Amino acid sequence: MDNKIFIVAKREYLERVRTRAFLLATLLVPLFISAVTLVPIYVAAKSGTSPASRKVRILDATGAGLGTRIATSFRVDKTLSDTVTGPFVVNVPSAELAKAEADASREVIAPKGLTGYLVVDDSTLNGDRARYVGRNASSLGEMDRLRSAVRQGVTITRLEREGVKPEIVAQVSKNSLQMSTEKLTEKGRGGGGVAGLLGGLLVGILLLMSIIMHGQNILRGVLEEKTTRVAEIVISSVKPDSLLAGKILGVGGVALTQIVAWLALTGYLTSFFVPIVLKAAGATSGELGGNPSASSVLGGMAVGVLLISLAYFVIGFLFYATLFAAAGSMVSNEQEAQQAAQPIIILMMTGWIFVNPVLLNPNSTLAVVLSWLPWVSPIIMPIRMGLTSVSPLSIAGSMLVALLGSFGAMWLAARIYRVGMLMYGKKPSFAELAKWIRYA
Repeated sequence: MDNKIFIVAKREYLERVRTRAFLLATLLVPLFISAVTLVPIYVAAKSGTSPASRKVRILDATGAGLGTRIATSFRVDKTLSDTVTGPFVVNVPSAELAKAEADASREVIAPKGLTGYLVVDDSTLNGDRARYVGRNASSLGEMDRLRSAVRQGVTITRLEREGVKPEIVAQVSKNSLQMSTEKLTEKGRGGGGVAGLLGGLLVGILLLMSIIMHGQNILRGVLEEKTTRVAEIVISSVKPDSLLAGKILGVGGVALTQIVAWLALTGYLTSFFVPIVLKAAGATSGELGGNPSASSVLGGMAVGVLLISLAYFVIGFLFYATLFAAAGSMVSNEQEAQQAAQPIIILMMTGWIFVNPVLLNPNSTLAVVLSWLPWVSPIIMPIRMGLTSVSPLSIAGSMLVALLGSFGAMWLAARIYRVGMLMYGKKPSFAELAKWIRYA
């Protein structure tokens, strides 16, 4: 490597990591991600023990004790007194069900009254339907728990009717199945399915954040050097290609440093605070399907997938950073810079437009084609690797194409940068850009 490239990269790296903005972003982003992770965990854990969610009246018109079984299944928090919270069961003859519903409706409407009421009858025992009316009817989490309790109560009641042994029925009623997922490929076992998916999405999100933050910094830095005529002095002693390469490597090192810090701090914060949050909410990690922290996601990824995803991140960052540097050398003021950056951002967002179809079918023709396009493969390929088995040949080919795309972008950006840093006035047209590339 040219010694001058290293000197420029070192200057760019040290100049940025010593700024207050870098330190604040490095500390605040993990705090934000941890808060976004911990708040839903707390809400999910707390909602299971909420007294309001259990102030429900069950109107049982089956005569088979179905309401009692549903109430027992719904009481997930045994520490709350049954004299304070329900669900409360009222056995009602079928002829008096309408009156009981009317009375329950008035209590739901009344201030500090019931949260809602559930009606179960013979059609519920037949597996057809049950009816719930209440203030929390739009709460997906609470309705899902209530639906599960009804399903379990119906199953137990029908088993008893069929003469299944009481001890077997008791065992079935206590079942709480947790299913783990693990990928299995021709190379063996490796990484949880959900962890791989989340890891791939994490790489794409980090790439997007880094490009938005550091790519714009490259653009503004190049523009500032051009408008203040500093570039003319620097170019007299350093080749434009070396200057551009040093800038990209230096800022790329800043981005990589920041991402490592984000991952480490976020993993530590979530691992440290998840048990505290669950304890405060009166729940355990087992009730939420394991330890839902960022460190568990990264730990569940296969090492190879994680390393390849990071390699794609570096390649993708180099691709877009060079384009931002070229855009900065083309313009002469901030307004033109914003206009020049828009096509690059649109190009980057094309990968996110197709994320949903890839998630639904990672082996589709669309997903395979996108994983070979250098401007979207750093986003699409890690997601595909987290969802399905991708052959090593496809990964190697896609990465090679992405590398060639990055080198092509660097070659193109270097030719634009070489001329653009010494050109002032109006923004060049496409024809003028073609001349710059041809004669640089």
